Amino acid sequence: MTGEDRDQHHDQDHDPDPRLLLYGIRDANYHRAGIRCLRLFSADAPTTKSLAAEVERLRARHTPSLASATGHVTAWAGPRGRVEQFSLLNASGRCDDFSRDHDLSCFGKRFHHRAHYPALAALTEALPHLVNFRINVLGPGAALAPHEEHSVVRSRTGTVGVRARFHLPLVTSPQASLLLEGDVHHLEAGTVYLVNHGCVHAAENAGAADRIHLVWDLLLTVAAAEAMFGTGAAPEGFTRTRAREVRPAGRRLVTRWERIAPQVTEAEARQVGFLEPQ
Repeated sequence: MTGEDRDQHHDQDHDPDPRLLLYGIRDANYHRAGIRCLRLFSADAPTTKSLAAEVERLRARHTPSLASATGHVTAWAGPRGRVEQFSLLNASGRCDDFSRDHDLSCFGKRFHHRAHYPALAALTEALPHLVNFRINVLGPGAALAPHEEHSVVRSRTGTVGVRARFHLPLVTSPQASLLLEGDVHHLEAGTVYLVNHGCVHAAENAGAADRIHLVWDLLLTVAAAEAMFGTGAAPEGFTRTRAREVRPAGRRLVTRWERIAPQVTEAEARQVGFLEPQ
């Protein structure tokens, strides 16, 4: 089954067997045909506008971390230009505190500024078992070089599961691109996408204005899978998309990239399953 065939399969029957979702993310994580990118939700115009306005207010009041700074959790990915990150889900309440963004825990973290940013708060509260929730900004000409993380992870009890990543572009342009395994994508504002960060990926903003995405990772538990990929009620202000396939706008050859050593071998990942909250 090719990646396109698998995406079309997801469009047609919306995952009657939720294990197919796990297997598709797992396969692409190991650079096989699988799930690289899916379109999941569309935000209505008022919700998109409210989220964008709150993000602008938050950016004016709080200090981001800079991905290019020594010791930043993203510095290894080769950021170029102004790459800002506001970490909204943590224990400290500081938007420049990225210390627990990737600890694979959904406990002991919260959005401390919910009273001032109700649209952002409502979205975070609708997403089960979040590991992080961030505002990612690429300034004009900024980029992240090709790099490879891992969506297949090992839990604290030793079981193998998936940490899934999602993007919601709020401010973008046709000059902003996302690269996944050589496929070039232009993600649309107001749409929530699954982006498989186990693939070799990169981002570039060749436009004249900031590119602003909401990005979050969650543990793919049974509850999280139902919320993100199921057939139940969508978060308020969002509707589930019927056509999940995301067709690339082009191809780009990638011959070198940075990578993190995998936690889980491909053989071990044959036993992938839904995680428990941790």
